[in-house]
Amino acid sequence: MKTYKEDNNTIFAFFKLSTLGKIKILLRVLGLKKIINFILYPLLSFFFRSKIFFIREIVFNALENFNEKIYFTNKYNEKFLLFTKDKVISKETFVTGEFDLIKLKRTLDFLNKKKNITNFYDIGANIGTICIPAVKRNYIKNAFAVEPEIKNFEMLKFNIILNNLEDRIKSFNYALSSTDQQSLKMEISDDNYGDHRIRLQEISYNLNGEKDRKLLEVKSTTFDKLFKNIDGDKDLVWIDTQGFEPLIIEGALNLINSKAPLVIEFWPYALKRNNLWNLMEKIIKKYDYFIDLSNEQMIPEDLKVNLNKLFTGWDEEKPNKPALFTDLLLLKS
Repeated sequence: MKTYKEDNNTIFAFFKLSTLGKIKILLRVLGLKKIINFILYPLLSFFFRSKIFFIREIVFNALENFNEKIYFTNKYNEKFLLFTKDKVISKETFVTGEFDLIKLKRTLDFLNKKKNITNFYDIGANIGTICIPAVKRNYIKNAFAVEPEIKNFEMLKFNIILNNLEDRIKSFNYALSSTDQQSLKMEISDDNYGDHRIRLQEISYNLNGEKDRKLLEVKSTTFDKLFKNIDGDKDLVWIDTQGFEPLIIEGALNLINSKAPLVIEFWPYALKRNNLWNLMEKIIKKYDYFIDLSNEQMIPEDLKVNLNKLFTGWDEEKPNKPALFTDLLLLKS
């Protein structure tokens, strides 16, 4: 499914980069980035307004040296408090104005040809960068946001209040799992606040030094205990929990029986770290069709015919390379 492109480490690769790409490389090599960040800080009020992504990236990187959090408003008047140490979700939101909204919009456009999706269940909601825009832009009417990590959860609640959406977005501080009232260990990432992960076993995969992460204890509950009435025609469930998805769905019989559409992250490396690869296959077999959301065509594929396609053809992940994953829309007839 996902493979790495061949590396090209020759000098010719440099000249194939865009102008901004060349500038980034030169700054990194020359060690000037911190100097530029320091010089830019007094001018941040001006650069905050820049629409050039490269400039906004430098501004965001500079902010880490001065503030733990930053207030941000995008062109849709969506307000967020962001973490300056988070180099993925917060950073992309600051630089581009949003995070991962295109996949949600594409999914809703497809589903609403036959359904009327009004409720969105955001499992692994982080600081609200998907559920808040989804509600504020009226893609859906109401959202239910579940986030286990306490700092993310506190920021999620704050961002909901910032956007005056307390009556439309309900938040829950749990790690969803197959069992209720269980103490789970969560690995805490220092620089990617969307990559906190539940650890179920001794680490056999440690590609990026995850075994050295600080551990936080989080409490579990089940999807079925939180959400008893799921409507297959009105509800969309979105689960992005860094390889813990199969155990969440095991505790979600209400969801499966409702035939509501389900979007899950499908990340082989993270699934295998917790020995959930085979369980993921068992879970997916409960559905009839899947759509790979990395494909803009949104073409449903029959799982009876194409199940093997999902579980083969993946490269082994490499250190310091992007993760190989996709997002799947699962559908029942």
